[in-house]
Amino acid sequence: MKKLVITMASAAALTFAASCTKQLDKKISNGNNKMKAVQFRIARPTNNLNEVVKFYNEMLGMQIIGKFEDHLGYDGVMLGMPDKTYHLEFTQQAEKVPLPEPTKENLLVFYYDNEDDYKRANERLKNAGIDGVEPENPYWKDKSVTYEDPDRWRVVLFNGVYNPKKDYSGEGTRGLCRPRWGNILVFINLIDK
Repeated sequence: MKKLVITMASAAALTFAASCTKQLDKKISNGNNKMKAVQFRIARPTNNLNEVVKFYNEMLGMQIIGKFEDHLGYDGVMLGMPDKTYHLEFTQQAEKVPLPEPTKENLLVFYYDNEDDYKRANERLKNAGIDGVEPENPYWKDKSVTYEDPDRWRVVLFNGVYNPKKDYSGEGTRGLCRPRWGNILVFINLIDK
């Protein structure tokens, strides 16, 4: 009888999981909640604008796609990926100001789809005297090299590309598949008696 109870409990849990997955897939693939923006920029303040720009431009090869000087007390430079839809903006105030300290988990990850390009990027950094650092998260070991920019924010060069197989954003799915464990436990309890 106990074997039957375990089998029934497993079947109930699997049925629930399959049902929940189908509901989530339907909700996530709806498309109405997908972002429609066509570009994004990550902006970050620095007190080392020239050094940071040199790192991302000369060491990593990002293109300078815009800059400004003394705009309301700020200087800034935008650096972009080749298609310019993703870019970084670094700004610096005229007077140095206290800035937030990065953690070892603040990462900017660059994915390389060509191993030769990946190796050249790492060689360029090494030849400039920039050594890799130990990643905080062991996931990045053996498939990438982690560096720190002049402000000690971490940059990962990854040998490969990220290809998500499914959209797991979960947007709008709160409470959609809340388990009814009480019902399953009552069901199991009735069988056991």
